[in-house]
Amino acid sequence: MTTPGFGAFSSAVARAKADIFRRHFDPATLRPAETVKASMQCVRCGGLLTYTASAVDGRMTGRCSSAGCLQWKDLA
Repeated sequence: MTTPGFGAFSSAVARAKADIFRRHFDPATLRPAETVKASMQCVRCGGLLTYTASAVDGRMTGRCSSAGCLQWKDLA
């Protein structure tokens, strides 16, 4: 998922989720040690992307502050 050509073929949501995974997730458990609520620069427009990552089940949600940009919620 993080090969050099990944950005060219993936969606902006996939790139954002991969970046969040690299920043906060433990590869062994596939979830962060503690629930994360943070923000970063949006990979699509450069705006403010606010996200959460659950320590319970590893699900992520995210929303960009720019109208019509990235937004996702992992479902069960």
